[in-house]
Order: sequence, then structure tokens, then C-alpha cells
Amino acid sequence: MMETYIKTMKGEWEDLLGQTDFHIRRMAAELAKAHAHELSIAFYRIVLADAHAEEFLSNEQVEKQLKHALELWIVEVLSCQVEDIDRQIQVQQHVAEIHARIGIPVELVEMGFRVLKKLLYPFIIASSCSAQEKLELYHYSINSIDLAMEIMSRAFSFTESSSAKEDENYRIFSLLENAEEEKERQIAALLAWEMDMIYKVLLDSDLGNSLPLSQSDFGLWFNHKGRHYFSGIAEVGHISRLLQDLDELFRNIGMTPKALRNKPMRIKFLMQIRNTLAQINSLLRELFDEVSRHEVGMDVLTKLLNRRFLPTIFKREISQANRAGSPLSVLIIDVDKFKQINDTWGHIVGDEILRKVSNAFYDNVRSCDYVFRYGGDEFVIVLTEASEVDTLRIAERIRTRVEKTNIKSPTGENIALSLSIGAAMFSGHPDYERLIQAADEALYIAKKRGRNCVELWKAAP
Repeated sequence: MMETYIKTMKGEWEDLLGQTDFHIRRMAAELAKAHAHELSIAFYRIVLADAHAEEFLSNEQVEKQLKHALELWIVEVLSCQVEDIDRQIQVQQHVAEIHARIGIPVELVEMGFRVLKKLLYPFIIASSCSAQEKLELYHYSINSIDLAMEIMSRAFSFTESSSAKEDENYRIFSLLENAEEEKERQIAALLAWEMDMIYKVLLDSDLGNSLPLSQSDFGLWFNHKGRHYFSGIAEVGHISRLLQDLDELFRNIGMTPKALRNKPMRIKFLMQIRNTLAQINSLLRELFDEVSRHEVGMDVLTKLLNRRFLPTIFKREISQANRAGSPLSVLIIDVDKFKQINDTWGHIVGDEILRKVSNAFYDNVRSCDYVFRYGGDEFVIVLTEASEVDTLRIAERIRTRVEKTNIKSPTGENIALSLSIGAAMFSGHPDYERLIQAADEALYIAKKRGRNCVELWKAAP
């Protein structure tokens, strides 16, 4: 993808040079050589006045390295010849990698280029050439800078994205390498702190020597590692607030030690500890389960893809379908009367049904198709290069297979299974939500027809 982009930009730069008279290009090179130093000084005077820029640039950096580097950059970009384009592209990519590596935001770089173009204009106006030549000189200079800037910005985004992905991969690897072991270790640490508190309160010991939860083994792990591991997940904030609340309670009791000699107060204190730690324990388990589901990209129960990947896959497959003119379709599938089955036989039986149904999907789709758990007992299957006939045949095969699946209740009774399936063909609209909505409407019709059937959505005439 990046290679294709670079090839396109090289062609645009060649076109710019080819369409610009040689004497205009020579004037641009002479202008750059004559005024690069002044431009660099004025550039950094304006940029360093920006509070945001001050976070990333120092006067020492500017004086030692950046002023001279910018002078050289201005001269090279405005003196570029056809044979120099490949090297100039490499220079822009290299500069972008450096910016990304040291953390300079791309918006700061873009602001700098805007300043540079603004500063260049008076020098062009003050030149001794004709009005027409000034116009052509300005057009050529600005377009040269824009080309270099765009390459730099794209390379910056690519590098920053790759870097962020590597950081995320490491975060996930660090967490999931021994996720189950880490989870049990931290739950044990919570329990140990709780037991210590209960022991001291019941023995009427002084809590002054005890550590608040935030300073316990669990608290230190959470504040230094847990927050990073689970960054962006809502439960992190909940645990943080519970930690703060418990620490505040702990401090208040510490300031009034005699309060625990009062039995009702002692019982209240212990109940608050137990309730808060139970909530933290539950949230912690959810965090580990959430990361296992989301970050690995697989639903834990059914081993199907997680719905978070739907946008990525649809975007790619819709692009492919439009480009190649190939068919694309989607199935939305519901397990009939699943809530009733769950309520009657319990979640263990319900989970087993979901696993059996998921196996039926895998056994009856092609390797080029995608199967997602959409939520609860609802599933989505994306069928690539499947005609309307293929789509209905696959859907019916899945429905028949599930209908024949044998599931026994805990008391030995047979549990009847069936699916309602809504199907829709891709119509060319780029928004995949339209396709999902069409299949969902077909699913609604299938349920109204009495369930255990396949319905294909048809646009209104």
C-alpha cells in the first residue's frame, strides 16, 4: 500500500518538474539558496512561540541542529531535479521516521509547513521577475513543498501506526502470556489484604501499621501494570474509584482508632471492606475476560471471531467486491427460543448449544467466509464471492444441520433446536450497516413466518 502511494507521488513530482519551465525552476533554486537562512530563522521564531511546539522543541535543539537542517531541506526541495526525486522521497520518509520516533505530533509538522509557505511569499513578491513569473514561481515552490510535506505526513502516520501497533502487541503479549496465572495471583493478593484487615479488626489490633489497599501488593500491581495492561477498558476506572474510596475509608478509621471498639462501627467497616473488595474482584475478572475476548479477537465461548473486527473485514470485502464486481452477502442468524431454553435448562445447557451451533457454522462455510458471534445467541456470517443461489444454499445447509443436532437436557430429554436466518446480498452501497440492516429485516420476516427458515431480503420494487 505504501509502495503504491510512493509510486503515485513520484509520478506527481515528475509531472510538476516536467510542466514547469526550466528558468522558473532555476529561479526557485536561486531563491532558496539566497534566503534559506532567513527563512529558517523566521520559521523557528514563529514555531517556538507556539506553546504546543515548546513541549517538543528547545532553543538548543533549534540552534544546534534544526535551523541548518531546515535550510538544507528548503534548498534541496526547491532545487530538486528529476534524478533527485527518489532521494528526496527517501529523505521525507527518513525525517518522518525521526519525527515519529521522538514523538513530534504530525499536526505540529503540518503547522510548520504552513508557516514556511507563508514566509516564502514575500521573498517571491520582492524578486525582480515579472508578475507572470512570480505567479509561476509561487505555484512551483508551493507545490514542491506540498509534495514533500504530503510524503512526510503519510510516512509519519504509517510509522506512528506501526509503532503504536507494536506497543499494543507487546502490551497484549505481556498480559496474555500468563493471563490466567496473573489473574489468580492478583485475586489472591486481594484476599490476603482482606484477611489481614479482618484479622486485625477482630483482634482489636492497631491499623496504623497496615498498608492501605493502594500500597498493597495488588494496589501497586494495578497502579503500575494493570492500568497499562487494561488501558481503554471502562472497568479500569471503576476499580480506580473503588481503590480511592477504600483508601479514604481506611484513612478515616486510622485517624479515629477508637471507632473500631464500637461493635456496630466495626461490623460496618468490615462489611464495607468485603463489599468493595467483592466488586474489585468481579471487575478484575471481567477485565481479564474482556482482554482475552477483545484483544485476541476471538469469542471465548464459541471460538468465533469477535464482532469488533466486522468494520475492518466489511471495509476490505466491500472494496474488493466493488473493484472486482464480485458478489458479497451476509447472514444474520438467531437461535430460536434461546431465552426460553436458557430459562428452562440453565446457562450450562445454553452455552453447550451455542458451541454446537458454532461448530455447525464452521463445518458448513468455506475457508474464505467469516463467522462472528454478534452478541448473545445472534451470529453474523459474511460470505465472500457467494451468489444469491450460493448464499441460500449455504444458509439452508446450516439450518438443516442445526435442526438435526441432538442436545440432551440434564434430565435426559431431547431439546429441539432450530435457527431463523436472514440473508442479504451486497447492493454496492459502501456502508456495511446497510447490508446488516437488510439482513436483519429479513431475519425479522423469518421469525414472523414461524422461525426455523431462511429469508432473503428483497428491495421494495
